[in-house]
Amino acid sequence: MVVRLTALLVFLLPAMALPAAADPEQEAIAFVREGVSRGIAILEETGPDDPARFARFRSFVHEIIDTRALALFVLGPYRRGAERAELDAFVGSFTAYAVATYETRLNGYGGQTIEVTDAIARNDRDMLVTARIVDRTGAPLADMAFRILKGPEGFRLFDVQVAGIWLAVEQRNQYASFLAQNGGRITALIDYLDAQTAALRPDEAAGSQS
Repeated sequence: MVVRLTALLVFLLPAMALPAAADPEQEAIAFVREGVSRGIAILEETGPDDPARFARFRSFVHEIIDTRALALFVLGPYRRGAERAELDAFVGSFTAYAVATYETRLNGYGGQTIEVTDAIARNDRDMLVTARIVDRTGAPLADMAFRILKGPEGFRLFDVQVAGIWLAVEQRNQYASFLAQNGGRITALIDYLDAQTAALRPDEAAGSQS
C-alpha cells in the first residue's frame, strides 16, 4: 500500500560532463547528468548476481539523495512532537526500505534512458530538471522531472515526477493514510517498513541494513 520509490534515476542517459556551470540551472543539469552516468556505469560494470552491484548502488543512493530530508518530508505533520530517537529510527527504516527497493529494481533494467531537456529555477536552491524516458529505439515512454535542492553539500535529489505524479508527495499521502489508520504511531510505520525491507531482502537480517 505504500508506494515504492522509483529506480528510474539509474536509467538516465549518460552524457559528457558539461563545462563549469555558469548558472544554477546548468549546475542542476550537470548534477543530473553526472548522476546518470554513474548509475549506468554500475549497471554496465556489474552483473545481476554480483554483490558489488548492490554495494555500489547503496553508496550511490546515499550520495545523491538526502534521505533524511526526504524521510522527514514523507512523514509529514506526524513528525511534529515526535522524539528525536523515534525520528532517527524512522529515518533509518525509511532509508533501508528505499535502498532495498532500488536494489530489487536493478535487475529490471531494460535499456531505457532518460533525456534531460531543460532546467527551471524555482529559486537559487530549488531546481526543476525536466526530462523524458525513452526506449532503446528512442521512442518516448513518459515525461518526467527531478526536483533538485541545493544545500551545504551541493545539489541532492529530493523528488521525481513521472507521468505527472510527484512520487515523494504521493508517498507522503500514503504514509498519512497508514498513520491515520494506526493511531498516528510512527512505530507502527517503522515496523511496516522493516517488514517490507525484510521481504525485499529475504537472505539478510532486516535490522542490518542502513
